[in-house]
Amino acid sequence: MSKVHLLLVEDDEDDYIITRDLLREIDPDMYSLDWATTIDEAKSKLQLDQHHVCLMDYRLGPEDGVELLKQAGELGFKAPIIMLTGQDDDRLDTEAQAAGAVDYLVKSNLTASRLARAIRYAISRREMETERVERLRAESENQAKSEFLAHLSHELRTPLTAILGYTDVLLRQVSKNQEKNNLNIIKRNGHHLLSLLNDVLDLSKIEAGKLDIEEREFELQPFIDDIFYLMRVNANDKGLAFVVSADTQVPSVITSDPTRLRQILLNLIGNAIKFTDAGQVSLTISAKPSSAHNDQITLSFAIKDTGIGIAQKSLKELFKPFSQLHAQSPQRSGGTGLGLAISSQLAEKLGGNISVTSLKGVGSEFVVTLLNKIPETHVWTDFELSDVQEKQAPAQAPSLMGKILVADDVEEIRYLVGNIIEQTGAEVDYAVDGQDALDKFNATTEQPYDLVILDMQMPRMTGSETLLALRKQGAKQPVIALTAATMKDQRDESIRMGFNDHLSKPIDQKQLWQCVAKYLNQGEDSSEVKSSLLLVEDDDDARSATTMLLELMDVRVDAVASVNEALELLKHNIYDAILSDLNLPGLSGFALAETVRSLANKPKYMIALSGESIDPEKLQKSGFDQAYLKPINLEKLETILKAIRI
Repeated sequence: MSKVHLLLVEDDEDDYIITRDLLREIDPDMYSLDWATTIDEAKSKLQLDQHHVCLMDYRLGPEDGVELLKQAGELGFKAPIIMLTGQDDDRLDTEAQAAGAVDYLVKSNLTASRLARAIRYAISRREMETERVERLRAESENQAKSEFLAHLSHELRTPLTAILGYTDVLLRQVSKNQEKNNLNIIKRNGHHLLSLLNDVLDLSKIEAGKLDIEEREFELQPFIDDIFYLMRVNANDKGLAFVVSADTQVPSVITSDPTRLRQILLNLIGNAIKFTDAGQVSLTISAKPSSAHNDQITLSFAIKDTGIGIAQKSLKELFKPFSQLHAQSPQRSGGTGLGLAISSQLAEKLGGNISVTSLKGVGSEFVVTLLNKIPETHVWTDFELSDVQEKQAPAQAPSLMGKILVADDVEEIRYLVGNIIEQTGAEVDYAVDGQDALDKFNATTEQPYDLVILDMQMPRMTGSETLLALRKQGAKQPVIALTAATMKDQRDESIRMGFNDHLSKPIDQKQLWQCVAKYLNQGEDSSEVKSSLLLVEDDDDARSATTMLLELMDVRVDAVASVNEALELLKHNIYDAILSDLNLPGLSGFALAETVRSLANKPKYMIALSGESIDPEKLQKSGFDQAYLKPINLEKLETILKAIRI
C-alpha cells in the first residue's frame, strides 16, 4: 500500500524518539508519524480522522489513556488504535481491548518487527471489517431493492390486470369496428406498459445475479416459425416485408434457453421494425462448426433493416441501460431504453454476444452470435419456414358447472375474475378479503363452494392465512392462489403452501378458464368428456409447459415429478395414457413401466420421453408402447395423441 500515516499519542519525548527510530528501522519511507503530547492535542487530531493507525500511551501524564480511547469513536476517529504501556499486565490488556483497542504492546518488549507486525495486522483487520460492513450494507440494499421491486410489481400488475382483463371482456361484447379499434388501442398500450415493467424487473434481476438461465434442447424450426408469424403482423402493419432465411444448413435441435433467446430476437426484430419506414426487415440464420470445440457450433442470427440507421458516435452508447438514441424522434419515442442493454447481457449469459453495424440513413444490422453445444439428437437440415396458418381466433369459454368463491380486496380485480368465470356458466360469489372469505365459506350451507380463488395479499387475512384456516377446519375444496408476484419459484412456493394451483396477474382469460376447468365438472353442453393423461416429468418448467400444451389440446392432465407420486395417483385414478420421462430421480421411467404393467386398471398406452435415443429392443421389453425424443412441442404432442388416439 502507499505510505502509512500514524498518530502517536505520547507525553514522553524519549518514547516518541524510540517509536520514530523503530519505524525508520522498519522502512524509512513507509511511515509518516504525527505526534500529540496532550489530551487536547490528541482530540484535535483524532477529530480530523486522517491516520491509518493510532498508537496511544496508556498513561498520559496524570490522565488515563483508556478514557481517550473510549472517546475516539465519538470524536470521529475510525482507524484502529494500538495501546502502548510501560507494564505487562493482563488486566490492562483486557481493559484496553474492552475500550476498543485492537492490540496491546509493552514498551519494554517493543522491537521493530513486533511494531511492524502490530501495525500491519491492525490495518488488515480494519480492511477486513470495512469489507464485511460494505458487504452487509450491499446485501441489505439488495434485499431492500428486491422487496421494493416485488412491491412495485404487485402495485403495477394489479391495475394492469383490470385494464387488460376488462378490455378483453368488452372486446367480446362489442360489435362496432370503431369500438373494437378503440379497445385494441387500450389493450396494445396496456401490454406495452407490462413490457416496460418486465424490462425493469429483468434488468434488476440481472444486476442482482438472480436471473436464471435454463438451458435445454429444443427444435430450431418451430422456434423460428413462432417468431416469424408473430413479428410478421407488426411488419405488415407498417407495410414492410419481413423475411426469414438461412445461408447455411442448420441443426434441427439446439441447446439454449428458448425463453431468453426468444426475448433477444423479438427485441431486436421489434426495434428493426420500429425504426424502419420503408423496405424490409430480415432475419438470417447461419451455423458453422466451432474451430475450438468438436461438439459445438457457432450459431448466428443476423437482423438487418433498411431503417434510419445509427450514427457511428452513438454506437458505443447503444447497449447502456436507459439509453434512447432516437429520443430526438418524437414519433419513435417510448420504452425504458433497457431492451438492448438486457438483450446484450442475456446474450452474454447464453455464452455469446451482440454486435452491430450501421450507416445513418441506410440501415442497421444486429448479429447475435452464440457458441452452441450440439445435442446428440440433432441432424443438419436445410432451413425452410413451415407453411402454417396463424390462429388468432378468440378463445371460447368452456361450459362448466359449480360454485366458486373469489376473494380479492381490489374490487375491479374481484369482479373481473368473476365476470370471466361466469362466462363458463359457473356460479360466482365474492369476498372482499381473507376473513370475509372464511366467513362466507363457513356460512354456506345449501350449496357449498366447489372451488376457492384467493388473492395472496389481502388485509385482515392474507391468502395463505385464509388457506391455512380453511384446511384446519377440514375444507377439502381446491384452492387457487392469485398473485402479482412473478419470481421464478412463486408457483412452487404456492403449491408448497398447500394451494392446488397458481395464477399470476395480469389475468389471462384463457389461462383462467383452463385453470378453473381442471377442478369443475363440465356443463351439459360440453361436446365430449376429456381424455385423461398422467404426465411424469421431474423438470418443473418442462412439466409445466407440457401440461399447458396438453390442456390446450383439451386433454385432462395430472402432472407429477416422480415415480412414487405417479403410483400414488394410479391407486385412485384411471388414465387413458401415461407420458413419462425416463431419467427421473429415484426410480426411473423404466421402473414405472414395469410396475404399471402389473396393475389391473393400467392405462391403454405408455409413452416414454427421453433426451437420447432408446434401443428398440429395450423399449419393447420395458412396457412402453412408444418413445419420443425431447424436446416436446405442440406438433410432437399432436403426433403422440393422434398415434394413441386420445
